[in-house]
Amino acid sequence: MATMRSSCLIIISLLVLGSLSAFAVTCTKPMDVNDHRVVQIALFAITEYNHNYNANLKLVKIVSCVTEARRGGDLHQLVLLASKGTTRETNKYQVRLNVWLTMDKVE
Repeated sequence: MATMRSSCLIIISLLVLGSLSAFAVTCTKPMDVNDHRVVQIALFAITEYNHNYNANLKLVKIVSCVTEARRGGDLHQLVLLASKGTTRETNKYQVRLNVWLTMDKVE
């Protein structure tokens, strides 16, 4: 009987730990749009978009930023307002940037 209780306790513990680890993998948090890292991500996104699509977008405003912590890296999701060239018209853009940490020993 004691063995059965121990087995049940272990299984329940594993289920709870599994649920907690799954929660930790997908933990999201809003970030301050004035944070230096958020501004750098937004500028990087605009620069890459301009380079890849031969565009001339200019960052007007960072509307929001949410970061999702994942195993091995973070997913940043931003909403930006950007203008095309010298026009005053702005459009809303959604940016998703995966930041994966990899580190290899170099000899």
